Amino acid sequence: MEDNLKKGTTTVVVVYDKGVVLATDKRASMGYLIAHKNAQKLFKITDTIGATCAGIVGDIQSLIGLLEAEANLYEMKNGKKISTKALARLTSNILQGQRYYPLIAWLVLGGCDSNGAEAYSIDPVGGVNRDTMISTGSGSTMAYGVLEDRFRENMTLEEGIELSVRAINAAIQRDLATGDGIAVAVIDSSGYRELSKEEIETIAVKVKNK
Repeated sequence: MEDNLKKGTTTVVVVYDKGVVLATDKRASMGYLIAHKNAQKLFKITDTIGATCAGIVGDIQSLIGLLEAEANLYEMKNGKKISTKALARLTSNILQGQRYYPLIAWLVLGGCDSNGAEAYSIDPVGGVNRDTMISTGSGSTMAYGVLEDRFRENMTLEEGIELSVRAINAAIQRDLATGDGIAVAVIDSSGYRELSKEEIETIAVKVKNK
């Protein structure tokens, strides 16, 4: 029951010139209670696709598990990895099928494949929107303020990471349900990787001093 009550977060996904940056905070809240300070909100679906999630923890875990299984099944059947666009459509179909008993999970899928770098926002009833900068969760209003002001097309990797960290930091400063650190992942032609705590702290200091 506790997991089903956890809510509140901020996630950001930014498309840069050669890939996608995914960033989230680490706080899981339950009303005014901080339920966890190291919640997982970044997920590796395949070597080329990752996701950020906002919503109810139990629903998120169920949906992510299903997507991982479907992506693996697709690769076994077709001898190639599923594309970001195809997985976004599959996610939409799953959520559409649950619309009368919806999964409270707002996903952003980001990936880099033969179609290039892409990001898709998928709401709890299956609405899909492709964009180059996306934020979800309780702190998204603050994050979007930073994204709208500083985002530009064809940013470098360094610029994309710095912007994502800056946007999450803005939410941490103003949203009670956002906090306890930042997690960042990058997806490019080399695949999915998560930045270390030391790398993120260095970037956060650099952003603060700019």
